[in-house]
Amino acid sequence: MSIAKRRLFSAALFFESVLFIFVAGCATLYNPATGRKEFIIIPTDYEVSMGKNIHSQIISEYGISPRQADAQKLTRIGQRLAKVSDRQDYEYHFYLVDKKDINAFTTPGGNIYFFTGLLDKLKTDDEIAAVLAHEVGHCAARHTIKKYQAALGYNLIGALVFSQVNMGDTAKGTAALAANVAMELAMSAYSRQDEYAADRLGVKYMYLAGYDLNGMIETLEVLDKESSGVNAPLILRTHPYVPDRIKAVREEIKQAPIKYGRDTAGLTEKR
Repeated sequence: MSIAKRRLFSAALFFESVLFIFVAGCATLYNPATGRKEFIIIPTDYEVSMGKNIHSQIISEYGISPRQADAQKLTRIGQRLAKVSDRQDYEYHFYLVDKKDINAFTTPGGNIYFFTGLLDKLKTDDEIAAVLAHEVGHCAARHTIKKYQAALGYNLIGALVFSQVNMGDTAKGTAALAANVAMELAMSAYSRQDEYAADRLGVKYMYLAGYDLNGMIETLEVLDKESSGVNAPLILRTHPYVPDRIKAVREEIKQAPIKYGRDTAGLTEKR
């Protein structure tokens, strides 16, 4: 066997071994947010590393808002919701992005970004909580990492392994390469099923955190009003129709006392 063939054969064996170890280390886990067992390829430490890399790109592209009081409010509301999230294996971080677009999005590792353009459309803490609870819902249901996981796939993981053979730090390489892909997907669409699920979880977390559930309806109505015309908010361009979401949220609010079992005086929908 020639030297070139031996090297190729060794590289193939290395790739096969690493991929086997990587996949074997993954687990089918029960997700309390979805009530299902799910196969997750990317473990939490990789996810957090990806989030840190993506954060650097977001800061470079958009910039963090200098409005410190509003940023502190966002963090205060977000942390109150994070405490009741079904997912507690990482820390949640909330950032106010200095951009006039009406948008909010989540990246791997529990990082949630809220644009000043959206914040300026909302009048109360309950309305702000509605957006953040929806995004925390995406985190808890692992929608974010499952979307990136599907985009990365084994082919990208394999390419990474071959390119990082001499690095000696596969985890670092995975996070860096994944971040490039994840940045492109940060504001891409979730499925309608995922959006409705995040709304349901948003109602749950608002309820458990003690926010007025009217805030969810009011926020959706604001977004519905802003969604007409060619300048529809980024957050809505590929999401389910807002009236359909409002209808589903109204039904979820009615079920909240039954599902989550505590006195809801002042919390359930007033309409």
